[in-house]
Amino acid sequence: MALTVWVMFLILSGQITYWSSSILFIVLSGLMIALAEYHSPYQPNWLESHQDGLTDILHAIFNLILIVSVSKIIEILDIFRFFPRLWPEQWSWFWQLMLVALVIDFGLWLMHRFSHRYKFLWKLHAIHHHSSRLYWLNAEKRHPLSALILAGPSLMILAILGAPSILIGCWMMYMAVHLFFQHANVDYRVGALKYIFAVAEVHRIHHKHGHGRKNFGEVFIFWDIIFGSFYYEKQKIKPDQVGVRSPIPNEYLAQLKWPFQK
Repeated sequence: MALTVWVMFLILSGQITYWSSSILFIVLSGLMIALAEYHSPYQPNWLESHQDGLTDILHAIFNLILIVSVSKIIEILDIFRFFPRLWPEQWSWFWQLMLVALVIDFGLWLMHRFSHRYKFLWKLHAIHHHSSRLYWLNAEKRHPLSALILAGPSLMILAILGAPSILIGCWMMYMAVHLFFQHANVDYRVGALKYIFAVAEVHRIHHKHGHGRKNFGEVFIFWDIIFGSFYYEKQKIKPDQVGVRSPIPNEYLAQLKWPFQK
């Protein structure tokens, strides 16, 4: 993740361009994590195909395109601004980025929690929980409408406040790489940092049967600690303890249609 921060610095300092570098960096990060999964798997069983590879790749392609496009969409919307900016532009770019991060992350946490509470939102979000294994491509396995619902409110707030689109884009890039690590089938520990960041060892619990209403955090886990939804256990999650019992199809287009079917 330190490398991701360095790439963000290069983008914000104008040394590299956002579009080309963000896409390339996200793809390379994913491939590096995929290699790490084979080197040190959390569950060797999850290395095997569960007839989900092509579907997960398609989800990742379309959702990553959406992620890197967010900054351009906000930039275009800003053309139509008819009221003053309320964004603290006098702050250093670091503190502005931290504010962007907190707004986006809390919005995602809240909408994620709602997605486990309300029936239609759950049907959309269930696509993400459908996988019977956890590995890096699960990070972007979500219904596109669910992605918009999860991120839309916080991004709208930032757009209204007048947050620089490049800061939003950089954080979205960071978040994409973080989510790869969060879902990675890599056996790693981060010690006390698991009480700050929503890393794999706490997020896997969220995917465990019977624990879906715990650990909603996207990048930061302290929202769950503050609002009482944090849970941690040391025992290893077994291969058959993840997934959903709903009859969700495996094919990509069928998954897009499934939430709207009775």
